Amino acid sequence: MLQSLLFQVQFKLSALSDAEQAVAKYVLANAEEVIHLSTQQLAKRAGVSNATITRFCKSVGTKGFPDFKIIMSSEIASPHSIQEELKPDDSLNQIKHQLSLRMTSAIKERESLVQNNSIESCTKLLKNADEIVVYGIGASHIIAKDLAQKFIRIGKSVLDTQDTHLVLSSLASNPRKKAMILISNSGEKLEINTIAKVCNEFSIPIISIVSDAESTLATKSTVILLHSKIEMVDTLRSASTASLIAQHYLVDLLYYHYLADNYHDHVEKLKTTYAVVRENLH
Repeated sequence: MLQSLLFQVQFKLSALSDAEQAVAKYVLANAEEVIHLSTQQLAKRAGVSNATITRFCKSVGTKGFPDFKIIMSSEIASPHSIQEELKPDDSLNQIKHQLSLRMTSAIKERESLVQNNSIESCTKLLKNADEIVVYGIGASHIIAKDLAQKFIRIGKSVLDTQDTHLVLSSLASNPRKKAMILISNSGEKLEINTIAKVCNEFSIPIISIVSDAESTLATKSTVILLHSKIEMVDTLRSASTASLIAQHYLVDLLYYHYLADNYHDHVEKLKTTYAVVRENLH
């Protein structure tokens, strides 16, 4: 169970059924009211059945609605209750607690939901590729650069650039034995989906790291690595904290699984690149 039940509801939102999402959205918008409602009353307000309320409560980690209300009541009464990303009167200790919660929650959720076969499929695609092309916009470009430097150090050829024209030129001029990694929170950016469209036209496999399995990018992808929608439901999104942590976790997981494959050869390349940099730049 996460430290904050409201935060857990936000994190689980995208994974819930449509009926359970209706309950979650009502709870998030009316938290103080919900703790005074019966199961029947909440079901009526959310437009769902009584059984859906019970399923929703179990989906977010509580035993049932009475247990849910007890935990919710303690959070609402606490000055450290965290529902929004940031409030104007937050103390430094509250910000520290909130940030720690967001980072820990992002990792825990990814650890429980990521599918092993998806990571294994990604590893096969990357192993068979002569060149990896990686692309991310905005904050996601930070993750793209981190992924690129990791794979370069173990001998993979990686093109990492935000120049969309250059990416498209590379894909079109030599599409054979390439693998594309596209990193996006929403999966709806024009540039991202333009690249994905060209990849589809040239039969270049796409690994997408995205928050929504039904996004435009996801529908164009060969393998999808999902992360949370948490920041997409926040009332204030001042920084991509949770999504960056979730993306970083997925990139590291992919990298370590790839590293484990043919481990000794990869480790020797790591030692070589480390030694060259150390001897020449230190």
